[in-house]
Order: sequence, then C-alpha cells, then structure tokens
Amino acid sequence: MALELLAPAKNADQGILALRCGADAVYMGGVRFGARQAAGNGLEDFERVTGEARLWGAKVYATLNTLLFDAELEQARRQAWGLYEAGVDALIVQDMAFLEMDLPPLPIHASTQAVCDSPEKVAFLASAGFSRAILARELSLDDIRAIHRTADIELEAFVYGALCVGESGQCYLSGAICDRSGNRGECAQPCRAPWNLVDASDRVLVREKHLLNIRDLDLSDHLEALADAGILSFKIEGRLKDADYVKNVVSHTRRKLDTLLQRRPELGRSSLGSVRHAFTPDPTKTFQRGLSTYRIDGERRPMGNPESGKHLGEFIGQVLSIQGDRLVLDTVVELHPGDGLAFVDGAEVAGTVVNAVEPRQLFVQDPSRIKSGTRLHRNLDLQWLKVLRGAKVERRIPVRAALDFPEGAVRLRLEDPSGYVSEARVPGEFASPRDAGAAAKAIHEALGRLGNTPFELAEFTLAESRFVPLSLLNGLRRDAAAALEASRRAPRERQGRRAPAPKLNPLPSRALDFTWNIANQAARAFYERAGGEVLEPAAELQQSLDGRVVMTTRHCVKYELGWCQVHDNPEPWARLPEPPGPVFLENGPTRLECRFDCARCRMELVLHDRREPG
Repeated sequence: MALELLAPAKNADQGILALRCGADAVYMGGVRFGARQAAGNGLEDFERVTGEARLWGAKVYATLNTLLFDAELEQARRQAWGLYEAGVDALIVQDMAFLEMDLPPLPIHASTQAVCDSPEKVAFLASAGFSRAILARELSLDDIRAIHRTADIELEAFVYGALCVGESGQCYLSGAICDRSGNRGECAQPCRAPWNLVDASDRVLVREKHLLNIRDLDLSDHLEALADAGILSFKIEGRLKDADYVKNVVSHTRRKLDTLLQRRPELGRSSLGSVRHAFTPDPTKTFQRGLSTYRIDGERRPMGNPESGKHLGEFIGQVLSIQGDRLVLDTVVELHPGDGLAFVDGAEVAGTVVNAVEPRQLFVQDPSRIKSGTRLHRNLDLQWLKVLRGAKVERRIPVRAALDFPEGAVRLRLEDPSGYVSEARVPGEFASPRDAGAAAKAIHEALGRLGNTPFELAEFTLAESRFVPLSLLNGLRRDAAAALEASRRAPRERQGRRAPAPKLNPLPSRALDFTWNIANQAARAFYERAGGEVLEPAAELQQSLDGRVVMTTRHCVKYELGWCQVHDNPEPWARLPEPPGPVFLENGPTRLECRFDCARCRMELVLHDRREPG
C-alpha cells in the first residue's frame, strides 16, 4: 500500500489549497455530526473538492465522527448518502450506530474518538468492518507495531498539530463542566484555560497556570519510522486552522515525505503530481503552542506549556529595560517593522506590533503591559507571511506526448501515469520541412508549454518531422490537455465497504460503562450483539459526573513539577515541595482531584466537587 499525506480542510477553498500543496487526501466535515462543529460544509463544497481530488488521484474523507442521539440516526444516515453522491471516498465515524445503518458502499474509518488505542480494540474494529483505524495520538512506535502485528487494517496516525491532553475519545471534562461535549463536536477546551493547583487544605501551590495545556505535535522527522511501524496515512490536525497554516504545514510535510520516497521509492505514493513550492515552509511561523514528539519513542519527557494555551511564536529575547516605547533586549534578533510580538502577562497572552528596529532595541506601538524581564516572542513574521501568501505552489502530473500523422490529419496523444489517455486531431496535409531538426525542435517546444494546465511534459515522441503551424500545435495541446483533465476529474469507481468478519473479535471488555460512549439504541444493539453488557449510557446522557473520572491523560502534573519517583524530570518548570496529601486543580467553581496511576503512568482527573460560585 502506498503512503498518504492527509490534510485538514476547514472549507472547500482550503481543501483545494491542501491538494495543490501536495496532499494525497483531505478530510472535511459535513453540515452536522463532525467533531469540529464550527467547520461544517455543504454537499456543493464536497463536490468542488472531490472534483479537484480526482484530478490528482487523491481522496476526500468526510467526518461523521460525533456521538449520535436516537433522534439523529436517520438524519446521519441521509447525510452519509448525500456525501456519497458528492463523491467522497470514505466516512470517518466514531459511533458504532453507523454499523447498524443502511450505509452507502464506502470504506468506514474508525475515528481516533473511537478509542483506537490497543491491539485488541483495533482488531475488534477491523472484524466489525472498518477499513482503517485512526490511532490514538498518545501511542508510541512500539504500541503501533503491536497493533500492526495484530490487526488486519489500514493504520492512520497524526504527525502534526494540536494534541488533546485527554486520551482520545475519553475526555469528558468539557461536557461535565461547560455542558459542551467533545464527543459531540462542541469542546470548549477547558484544558487550555488557567488553573490553580491546591493541596488538601486549599493552600494554593500554583496560581493561574495552564496546567493541562500541552505542546503541539511534530513527527515530521519520524515519518520513516512510522511507515516501518505500519502507518499508511500521515495526518495533519487542523480543521479549524487558517489557510496560512494549511499551506505552510502541508508543504513542509510534503517535502519531508518526498525526501523519504526518493530514498525509499518502494514505499510508494497514493496520488500523482510533483509539487514545487516558491517559499520555504517553516512550521514555527504559523500557529503552534510549542512543538514536541510527545511519546513517540515511549520515553517520558516534559510536555506541558503552562505559560499559555495560545500561539506565542518564536522566542526572541528578554527585555532588559524600557523607556517609553523603546525596548532594550538581551539578544540581537532580526526583526522588521510590522512584526507581531506576544508575551505572557499574568495568565493572559498580550501583544503589540514593532514600529522600528535598531540593534538590540525595538520601538513598539503599545508598551503599556511590557516591563523589564518580560520574555518576548514573535508570533507574526510579516515578511515571511507576505512571501508565504504570495508564493506560487504548482502541482504537475507528468505526461507522455506522441504526435503522429494519420492519413489526412495531425494527431496529439497524451497519456498520464494512471493510464488515462486523451487525443486531439486536426485535419490537413502537412509537408516535410526544409530543416527537419528545427521543425522537430519547434514541435517539442510548442507541445511542452503546459504551464496553464495541471500537466508537465515528461516524454515526447514524434512519428516523423513535418511542418505544423504553431497555431495548430497550440490548439492541439490545449484540446488534448483539457480532455485529459476532464477525464481525470470525472467520477470514478470507488473502493467499497469492507465486509465484517463472520464472527467479531472479542471486545477488550465485556462490561461497558459510560466511557464506551453508547448514546443511542443502535450502538447499544451493536455492542450487545458483540457480546458486551451495557452498564450505563454515554456521559452525555447522564445527569452528573461528580465523583467520576472525567479525563485520563499521559500528561502528569506530578512529573511536570519534578515530584515523580519513577521518571526523572531534568527540567521541571517549577520547583515546589510535594505536599503530603492529594492535590486538586481549581478553576472558578470547578474542582478536579488529581489521581496518579503510576503503574500505568497516567493521571486521572476526578470531578471532585462542583461548587456554586460565592
């Protein structure tokens, strides 16, 4: 199987941009039931993107990956069929209710929200008829290898973008305290908010820090190891991100993947078209909360970013002194007027704009919240951003061209690597030229001018040298290229749905509590048919989760503060004595008890007490 670069699409324009930057596939949300409620698209948007994707031999996946309530099942089924008619290539789902529906003949991909985190779970999903599992982001290479050995299924992994601090599909914090369920596409991201850390006597140990905020993921230097571990699709997070992010990150990852494929062509690529970028991608220049490799090698390392849950950008230096709008820095950094600066002021991120630059000195628009010792970051590099936005990105499919002269005509034939063929011909008699070499060169040059098409001339064959007027050659080239493009954009036969196994693999657990996210009767029927006993419905159908675990995470406050007795943290961001009893996270009326499962290297957050303000 060939490798796939999978890019996010907030809307049709960004989907087309991602494809032209080199994506082999894109994923988009429909009008409802996508895990990013604010990134919905109508069927006409999907039709635009699927037409573009077919041109490159790429694919479009539709996200239907929220939990469904009983009253929504029929609407979800109809939406799935509408997406099929719009040309999508697969459906990404979380809710097992879809397996009980009359669905269109398309592959079904198990969303990361379906908790694809163990060999047993992924093997079960494969036996149920899923074609692909989108793996939990917290898995290591060893975890992925174990899943690949056990489960006969395509594997997809996130390689860039925001990380959920909670284990995929099993975070209930937003729903419990904000009445906005992440499993319903409504996450309010309370994990990015500032929290206090308090002890059992309500003494504040850490005040207003982003204690659950973790850095973003960048595995672009681990693509080969991931491919060797069994990953087929490399996914970029970001269906809420802007076009600058998509252009920059897709281009960056495409370059990394192309370098790998040049060295190891046997891995293969799942779409066509070489990409040329007239800029140098740099992931640090667009939205990111600091980059990390998370747990890819299985090692425990600091993951937290307690200063901010927002994009600070690249660190440029510390303010030594300030006088009016003039800042003196401790370093010399190349900045330019118009650059945006960000800094942490208490629990907030503030910012200003550079007006003028001198060595070690800046003049800024608003210095009111800056003081001596402030650490400055550049979160907008104006010159780089102008280059990014103005830079042309070209994606071209190589074609073979052949010109011959059947009786009474001249004919141009184009063929691409997929075997699509187009022809254009013009009737007439074409005499032998006085200079055969010059005529052949002119024909080659005229037919190679494919710059306003998606193609580039890779090989040319001329049956014999004859004189053909330039206007006729141009017309042949335009007509043949247009016909080839139309053939490639036309609807094609798609892969069908994988049949479930005669007997389902065992469930990892027979006793199914609220963490199995069973929110409707169809999902209940599926799990009962699979041998499960449904003990309680999904969290979204419960009155309260007080006293229950609302998040399990591999990010650990105990480790981040240097209190862990198992794993040494060489760089704790604060040095505090560990209190003797339990510790809690507090934000307004919300209180979460931190429980440390050191045997599994996990932290659990229990909704301990939800007090009314005042």
